[in-house]
Amino acid sequence: MLNNMNKPENSAKWSKERFDAELEKGYNDMLNGRVTSLDDVYAKLSEAISEIKNGAKAADTEKFIKGLMNS
Repeated sequence: MLNNMNKPENSAKWSKERFDAELEKGYNDMLNGRVTSLDDVYAKLSEAISEIKNGAKAADTEKFIKGLMNS
């Protein structure tokens, strides 16, 4: 989950109500087929790791990983 400044949020700081709502949202996504296969996640993470190993700038890598979170 990203906040309004496009930064990852610390879910440990959420209220119980917010935490429960986010779990419910994820559960409903799963039930409705809004999921990413393990193969796709692995391929995208492998690509990001390869970019890091090949000297990609941190900002580029961060942008790539945030893109994973929004897909």
